[in-house]
Amino acid sequence: MTHEQPEIDRTLLTTYLEDHVAGASAVISRLTRLSRVEDIGDMREPLARLAAELREERATHVATARDLGLPLSRWKAMAAALGERVARLKPNGRVVGRSPLSLVLELEIVRSGLEGKRMGWVTLREHADALGLDVARVEGFVERSRDQAERVEHLAARAREKAFAPHLGTTSADGS
Repeated sequence: MTHEQPEIDRTLLTTYLEDHVAGASAVISRLTRLSRVEDIGDMREPLARLAAELREERATHVATARDLGLPLSRWKAMAAALGERVARLKPNGRVVGRSPLSLVLELEIVRSGLEGKRMGWVTLREHADALGLDVARVEGFVERSRDQAERVEHLAARAREKAFAPHLGTTSADGS
């Protein structure tokens, strides 16, 4: 007895990939900006590296859609990046200057975005055969997403320590 794969709804798949490309654009925009903030010191480089990794993955999503013959709209990605910029206007308790809480909240947003990205790869892994995708490659992206989230969590722990207990000092970039 063979188990037949149901046909994938290409319209919904297009929307799904557009949403993930848009989400990636927003997170990349946030990470790029954060990597240029002077007062976060040695956190800048790991955030810049993560932004570069996400650019590669976003390009993979776009290439996957193209290979599947799915037309992706650029409007969602542009709207997400614009929405990310508008969200920066929140003062986090300070009208002048940057609040230490800003980095904590921004890293939480990035962490949430990474979890969404991981689930996007999980979804593609579940349908890899029907879509003609390399399951091992998609699984690699799932694992990479876990690693990225863990790295951001280490940075977020440092940011929380600095924001809520600055008298305790800081830890090194590797979390020790």
